[in-house]
Amino acid sequence: MVEMFDTPTLPYSAHNETAALSCCLRESELVDEAATSLEPDDFYELKHRNLFEVMQRLRDKSTPIDVITIRDEAETLYPDGVLAVGGLPFLAGLPDTTPSSVALPNYVAAIAKKARLRRIVTAARGIISNISAKDGDDDTLLEVAERALLALLQVEKSQGGEVVLADVVREAIGEIEQANSSDGNCTGISSGFPSLDRLTTGFHKGDLFILAARPSMGKTSLAMSIAEHATIEQGIPVGVFSMEMTAVSLVKRMLSSRSGVDGHSLLTGDLTEKDIKSLTCSSGRIVRAPMRIDQTPHLSVPGFSSRARRMVARHKVELIVVDYMGLMRGRGQSRYEQMTDVSSGLKAAAKELGVPLLVLCQLSRSVEQRGGTPRLSDLRDSGSIEQDADVVALLHRPDPSTDLVEVMVQKHRNGPTGIVELEFDKAHTRFKNPTYFNNANVDSK
Repeated sequence: MVEMFDTPTLPYSAHNETAALSCCLRESELVDEAATSLEPDDFYELKHRNLFEVMQRLRDKSTPIDVITIRDEAETLYPDGVLAVGGLPFLAGLPDTTPSSVALPNYVAAIAKKARLRRIVTAARGIISNISAKDGDDDTLLEVAERALLALLQVEKSQGGEVVLADVVREAIGEIEQANSSDGNCTGISSGFPSLDRLTTGFHKGDLFILAARPSMGKTSLAMSIAEHATIEQGIPVGVFSMEMTAVSLVKRMLSSRSGVDGHSLLTGDLTEKDIKSLTCSSGRIVRAPMRIDQTPHLSVPGFSSRARRMVARHKVELIVVDYMGLMRGRGQSRYEQMTDVSSGLKAAAKELGVPLLVLCQLSRSVEQRGGTPRLSDLRDSGSIEQDADVVALLHRPDPSTDLVEVMVQKHRNGPTGIVELEFDKAHTRFKNPTYFNNANVDSK
């Protein structure tokens, strides 16, 4: 069998490369225009690459660009001197390659496209080479390959650099109009709790949202209430990484929450005919919801990143829930080092994937020992969690005799902090707006 890359031919266009260089040699100021989109490495032929680099150097020195100045600069840069940029005959005939410089933008665009195609081919070869060499364990090989594949599949977004002010103004006005249409309550993905949305403005792309509490405070229930609202009520694709509970257990919670059937009755099977009808109706809505659940236990940071990339690439997931970060494996000798690695890895994943991550975290026992309200310093095992997070919310039940739970937003990188009260419905393992909140809304209508 013949290997695919035995006799490779990388994509390039000699005509467009010489045409662009011809324009730059005829009009020196066009080097600056070409350089806004091209780097020397974007030229395939070595002499073209070297020549463009020489032209850029001459422009930086405010030196006129002609055959003589190019020759002199090439003599100082390259051992081969002027031959490295094609030689004097090539340079002398270059200005006549194109009739005018009007089409320079077209030449530049064509060169940039060919350069990107070459990068894709090179990346594909690298994947094949790494896998063939088996230089590393399978998890590492998969991580490297999937990262490269995702880069190939993604459409290139903003590359930075110069922007047109009019375009930026239009984008800014669009975001302002979106915020205005939401009455200033939520500009990201809604949590389903208006009071919380007003404080946090929802879940935004690239944000790391930490929800922390002591065990049995309801952090999984709150996270799933948010996930349910997003995927069932808003139709938003949601990914859930459940490293503690099985997918079946999570779905049972969802069925109880959506149907109103007591969770204990689901476990015992003590169901009435009305319960069965409610479950049947609710299960239909849940089945249609665009939610993906990964129940792999004790994921490493690379393992999580790989699975999250697949979710985003294949299923267009827009919100990811992680339950919970204390069960993830990080690099390092001590628990502190491991959790620092996990925290920074989760933030990097949120930024790379461009989706919000809602990550659950446990608080240390010092909360109970102190007998007071939780604070940021109670985040367990690593101080970097507070540093990496965009939003940190702590759950606190000030009066154990009631079902009211405080969601204490103690860090908000882009907005205010504050406290929001929610009501925990233990029988159906869900959170809901407090009765007084619902009554206030009814009275205001």
